[in-house]
Amino acid sequence: MWKAIILAAGLLAASLTGAESRTMNTVAELLEYRNQSEAEYQKKHPGQEKLWGKPVRSTLPAATGKILYQDNFSDLSNWQHEGIGNLSTPEPGTMQLNCLGSKQGREGCMAFCRTDFPDHIKIEYEVKALSRRGLIIIFIAARGRNGEDMLTGLPPRSGIFADYIHNEAMRSYHLSVSRYNDKGEHTGVSNWRRNPGIFLMGQQEDACRQINTWYRIAIVKKGPLLQLSVNGEPAGGFLDPQEIPEEIPTAGKIGFRTIGSEVHMQIRNFRVTALGK
Repeated sequence: MWKAIILAAGLLAASLTGAESRTMNTVAELLEYRNQSEAEYQKKHPGQEKLWGKPVRSTLPAATGKILYQDNFSDLSNWQHEGIGNLSTPEPGTMQLNCLGSKQGREGCMAFCRTDFPDHIKIEYEVKALSRRGLIIIFIAARGRNGEDMLTGLPPRSGIFADYIHNEAMRSYHLSVSRYNDKGEHTGVSNWRRNPGIFLMGQQEDACRQINTWYRIAIVKKGPLLQLSVNGEPAGGFLDPQEIPEEIPTAGKIGFRTIGSEVHMQIRNFRVTALGK
């Protein structure tokens, strides 16, 4: 199964579907393309939401390469805070994102690692939610659309969601887990998205539902292939067929976003490792 996925990913990377030749420069054009495509899909599949990725659910590969980064959060100097709220270290080895008095879509509490990461990596960390009024997102391969460093090479952001998902200047993938709405109701699912344009790439059952519980997260980013495991078990993922008329996100920053009316999220044991050959 894994060899077949890697072969498919390699074929996609070597031979694009034509998206490169019709790259759209503005978010408005991308949104129009997305909306038209999704409307056509729903005509053929009433009541179903279009997934832009091909679902993948398999065991993640071991990371056999070099450890690129690890953080015990003894200080937060290598993490840039954006938006509202604050970052804190409530206990040794733990970074906490605190977002209060907001709502989904508005200003969140963001923490972006200042280190740049290549493609073909495995991201590992543990996450714990202390409340049920919000969610946490991880951004992967966040970078300027012309290769700029998103933290030092792009205009400052205010922390609203549109700064990251509809930004004319940057691209990324992101994954949401522990997805509670502003009323404290669980949404039931966990979503993969691609930006700009917030294309829904994949959707799976949210495996991080309990508060005050540590979950071990592992994410593999290998070109157009992204995979997730929770507590060592495959939990979803997708293969990007590159139908979107925009280059896929490759290298870049990793960052976390908490958003909601009362959100305290803790991160520990953060590590990024090269996949190796």
